[in-house]
Amino acid sequence: MRRTRILLLFALSPDNSTFSYQRAWPRHFLGDPRFDCTPINLLDRTLTSRFRTAALAHFYRGDIVVLLHSAFSNGCAVPEWLIDQLARLRQPKVFFIGNEYKLMPDKMRFCERLQLALLISQSLSSDVHALYRRRLGCAVTGVSNTGLDQALFALKVPVADRPIDVGYRADDSPPYLGHQERRTIAEFFTTNAERYRLTADISLKAESRFDEPGWAAFLNRCKAQLGTEAGGDYFDLEDTARLKTMAYLKAHPGAGFDEIYDHCLRDRQIGMPLRILSGRNVEAAGTGTVQILFEGHYDGFFVADEHYIPLKKDFSNADEAVAKFRDDATRERIARNALQVAREELTYERLLGRFEAAIAPLL
Repeated sequence: MRRTRILLLFALSPDNSTFSYQRAWPRHFLGDPRFDCTPINLLDRTLTSRFRTAALAHFYRGDIVVLLHSAFSNGCAVPEWLIDQLARLRQPKVFFIGNEYKLMPDKMRFCERLQLALLISQSLSSDVHALYRRRLGCAVTGVSNTGLDQALFALKVPVADRPIDVGYRADDSPPYLGHQERRTIAEFFTTNAERYRLTADISLKAESRFDEPGWAAFLNRCKAQLGTEAGGDYFDLEDTARLKTMAYLKAHPGAGFDEIYDHCLRDRQIGMPLRILSGRNVEAAGTGTVQILFEGHYDGFFVADEHYIPLKKDFSNADEAVAKFRDDATRERIARNALQVAREELTYERLLGRFEAAIAPLL
């Protein structure tokens, strides 16, 4: 069977070593036997790499051009000249869009300049996809932003031998997402760990994050992980909530979340919710670590009391959630179910299969 030839652009450096999905997608594309990938690391600034990138941008003769999330995440790593040159290539262009809560006007212009053929959102929402289609006029599909790397994120330490009851690592959410769920769940269990007789290791500090092997090892030291859905409550293509919030913060430095919410975000007409399954959910499931999660949809993959222990956002059922965690049979059943879903539906092999199906009409 002929392999699909892909010019694969991504941005890897020590700065994103703790974002497993940004490291794993290039690795799994390059290792998948269905694809023949020619990689370009946009952050490789060596003279040799620059010459090679320029040559490929002019003379590439493969089937398709793919730009991964890291190519334009918190900022655009694709140089201006390269955007123009990629647009001139005859091959269809595909962009895995990430961080769909900031710089959206810039990302839309980026897509338009590339003359994009397919946008791959992290969201599986048909409403989100329709919004993109109306704006860009290209094909749109959804693929979860993080897969399960079974070589790294596996059940390597029996749960009974793990020294930490409840663990958590995450970034603090910016206020323009419309919630502070990561902070509230972290603070609740930090404050109440002693009362519940839980050994906890919880942090939202950037310096406490792990690289991929460190994160996998941490998960294998924890009996349970806390978590929430990723994303926010105010998605649109104009960054309305974000720009309104940033302007308010500029005029009112030090404003707290409640004040920001009252002045900037109470109007629910700003945009639609965009909440997705987090990579932390997938990787915890892969290590057999039960998850205590705020109630949510989780892209339909994880269901309350079947794949995770549900926690109400006002913590009114916290005692019940901890009791479920304490019950060995319940904890083991829920963790086992989540592990099965991760292995069957959320490996990189499966996600790349969905990508392959999405690009078939373009080739």
